[in-house]
Amino acid sequence: MIAWLKEHFHASMTRAFIYKVFSRGILALFAAQLVHFFAPASWPLMRFNNLAAALGVLFALFAVLAWLRYDGLKIPHAKLPRMKRKDPPFLTNDIADHLDDDIILFDDLEKEEQDVCVLLADVLLALVCFALAAVLG
Repeated sequence: MIAWLKEHFHASMTRAFIYKVFSRGILALFAAQLVHFFAPASWPLMRFNNLAAALGVLFALFAVLAWLRYDGLKIPHAKLPRMKRKDPPFLTNDIADHLDDDIILFDDLEKEEQDVCVLLADVLLALVCFALAAVLG
């Protein structure tokens, strides 16, 4: 596994990987809080460790789908319409303009690199959720 990771994960993918982990993790925590707030008290998933285990299973399923997509299976993505982001005038200059390294976003990566980032983010989040379920259980 370490050899596969060294072969397929490059330093330029770190930023996209961190953004994927952060955005998916925050959305999972938001979904957990919504369930915790709106679910009845007698529901088994009301306990956070059960909810964390369910999220871990969900992220594990997402990791399997990402692995299949990386392996060549064609799974259609839902392309949501995106509006172009316009920076406010005070953000026209960025410190990144003064660095030698270019910022590589997730959309700038190749399809295989995107699949690797999604796979690793889902595996990491599944492990975190399972660890939370074990610690809080």
